[in-house]
Amino acid sequence: MEFDMKHALTALALSISLIDSPTLALSFDMSSLTPSLSFPEPTPAPVTQGTSGINQ
Repeated sequence: MEFDMKHALTALALSISLIDSPTLALSFDMSSLTPSLSFPEPTPAPVTQGTSGINQ
């Protein structure tokens, strides 16, 4: 059986990626992909006293 460098490097890369996948999964910061949204406070409704401000 002949030693093939391509197969050896493929096996090495695959084994390293499988061993190191939990570390790679935890190392990415996802906060930059979804920024926090802030909404303005709603303006209060105007208040009238009595029926003088209400159109009938």
